[in-house]
Amino acid sequence: MIETFRLMRQVLAHPFSFYSDIQEPRRIRWIDGLIVIALVYLARMVSILLTGYAYETREPYEISYMHEMVWLIVPWLTWCIANWGVSAILDGEGKFKEVFVGSAYALVPYAVLIIPVTLLTNILALDESSIYTLLLNLTIGWSVWLMLVKIKIVHDFEPLKVVWITLLTLAGIAIIWFIGILMFGLINQLINFVLEIVQEVNFRR
Repeated sequence: MIETFRLMRQVLAHPFSFYSDIQEPRRIRWIDGLIVIALVYLARMVSILLTGYAYETREPYEISYMHEMVWLIVPWLTWCIANWGVSAILDGEGKFKEVFVGSAYALVPYAVLIIPVTLLTNILALDESSIYTLLLNLTIGWSVWLMLVKIKIVHDFEPLKVVWITLLTLAGIAIIWFIGILMFGLINQLINFVLEIVQEVNFRR
C-alpha cells in the first residue's frame, strides 16, 4: 500500500517520469492498479453521499453501489483492452500490464479531488454551480490528459499518433460494447428458450 501511494503521488507530480518508470521490469504490480480502482470507486461513492441537497439529481433509493461499480469498471476495463489491442496492432511498445496499471493511475486526480470538489456543493448556491462544474471538468480533464500521456510514453507514439490511437481506442470500445450487448441478448434468448422447453416438457408430464 505504501508503494501504491508513493506512485500515486508521483503520477500527480511527475507524470512523464512515472509512465517511463513503470516500463522497468518488476516496477509495478497488478495489485497496484486494482487498489487504485478501488480507491476511485470509494471516492465516487463518498462523493455521492456528500453531494449537497440542492445539487442532488437522484433520490437515495435510485443509487446502486453495484451499478456505480459497473459504470466505473466496465468503461475502464474496455478502455484497457481496446487501447492495448489497437496499440499492439500499430506497433505500440506497451505491455497489457503497463496499460492496465497505467490507465488506473490516470484516474488518481479523480480519486484525490472528487471529494473536496463535491464538498463545495454544500456551500455553493445553485446560481454558483458554474464553479463546481468547472472544477469537476478540470478534475476529469486532468485524468484524460494523463491517459494521453500514458499512450505517448508507454507506447512511444508521436503526438499526432496519440490522437489517432485514442480515436481508434474509442471505436474499439464501441465495438466491444456492441458485441457484449449482442452476446448478452443472444444468451438471454437461449436461456429463455431452454426454460420454455423445460416448462413444456414438465407440463406434458
